[in-house]
Amino acid sequence: MKKSRRHLDLRTKISLVLAAVILPTFLIVTFAENQVTKPILEDEIRQVGITSAKTLAAEIVSSRLLALSDPTPAIERRIQELIYSQPNILRLEVIARDPLTGLPKIFGSNIEDEPDSVQIVPLLVDSVSSKYMTNDDSGNFWDIFVPIEQKARVAHGSHKIIGAVHIEISTKLVSQIVNTLWKTTASAAAFSVVTLIVVLGYFLKKTVANDRKLREAETQNLQLTEQLHEVERKLMNTEKLAVMGQLTASFAHEIGTPLNAVGGHMQLLEDELRIGGTTIYNERFSVINGQLLKIETIVKGFLQSTAKPESQRQLVDLNRLLDRTLAILRPRIDLLRVDLKSALEKKMGPVRAVPLEIEQILLNLLNNSLDSMASKRLEKEKARLAIEISTEASEEDGRSWAKIMIFDTGEGIPKEDLGNVLKPFFTTKKPEEGTGLGLTICQQLVHKHGGALNIDSKEGAWTKVTLKLPYTR
Repeated sequence: MKKSRRHLDLRTKISLVLAAVILPTFLIVTFAENQVTKPILEDEIRQVGITSAKTLAAEIVSSRLLALSDPTPAIERRIQELIYSQPNILRLEVIARDPLTGLPKIFGSNIEDEPDSVQIVPLLVDSVSSKYMTNDDSGNFWDIFVPIEQKARVAHGSHKIIGAVHIEISTKLVSQIVNTLWKTTASAAAFSVVTLIVVLGYFLKKTVANDRKLREAETQNLQLTEQLHEVERKLMNTEKLAVMGQLTASFAHEIGTPLNAVGGHMQLLEDELRIGGTTIYNERFSVINGQLLKIETIVKGFLQSTAKPESQRQLVDLNRLLDRTLAILRPRIDLLRVDLKSALEKKMGPVRAVPLEIEQILLNLLNNSLDSMASKRLEKEKARLAIEISTEASEEDGRSWAKIMIFDTGEGIPKEDLGNVLKPFFTTKKPEEGTGLGLTICQQLVHKHGGALNIDSKEGAWTKVTLKLPYTR
């Protein structure tokens, strides 16, 4: 029994919390409301008493009841009519001077006990007076005196006080309203708590019933996540191979051009050997050596790009890496007649990164720019195509960053697609032209290095990609 009391179930705990929060809140709000409302209601009762007394006083004056030989019956009829319309009136009396004795006398009252008793009242008061009273028998009430004024016959003459109306009006109605408000609030609070407990109990029961299914779904999600990561790794390698495949044709063209030059100059050399001449030999050999050196540079760049990437980070010169990447893409840049401009910060030091992963990022970004400009050239043959590449070191948010900015005048990206370009498998290219994974892989590699990739664009005009990598000066 003790153990069950110590370990309350979740539903009971929630019920106790709701009761502990909602009930006091309702009661506090009601108490505050009563503190504001009660004085207002009590003042309304006072105004009712004053209005009733003034009405009776005005009727006495207008009907000249006090001038009658026996005004008491007529006055008491008026008193009974007024009490019938205002049941909160406890006592209602009309007091005036006795014409025989000159002393104050009650000429009408709703109280039958001691009808001939005289109450001393200030007959000559010229204003209404009211006082809040408490009586053990009657409870709380307003004690009100209203003078009976007879208007002067002469204009601007003073009014004559001929009597007074004494009224006691109960505020019991206010207490009844406040008590009703308390009961209503308590009932509403109890109903709210019970309703919330029932609703929460239903949902808790449903949640517990589905708990096993949720756990099974979580297990399946973990398995699917692992499978997705595996597929993602394979797709990254596939994407890299696709990029290398696109570059193969450019390499063949670039290698073929200097080889043709070598063949031509070799033929000329053969002819010139028959004639002789040391100067001519040196010039031809210089051309041949230059072309062979170019072939060697291109082949080395190709071999470095297709080699198994190093997983260890090392100090990388971003400017040199950009130059090497541009050398690989130079045939395609020349073929599209793209105006290439670069503004590299020469004083920027190296960053710590995996070289071939950064090169893969740059190849993807630059190839995207070239693809966009190639599509634009098909639509507008005379369109100006340009790529501007710049690097800089900057301070942001208290950290040092090495930035690479790539700006192109290609087709741009529609505004509605700008938020989706980094999502996996999103592409605006034809199925045979792209997988939609290039920018996703770039973003993953950038995040792996603790950097950021930002893309801004205007449809039909330009695209700017900013690559940020952590940088230690």
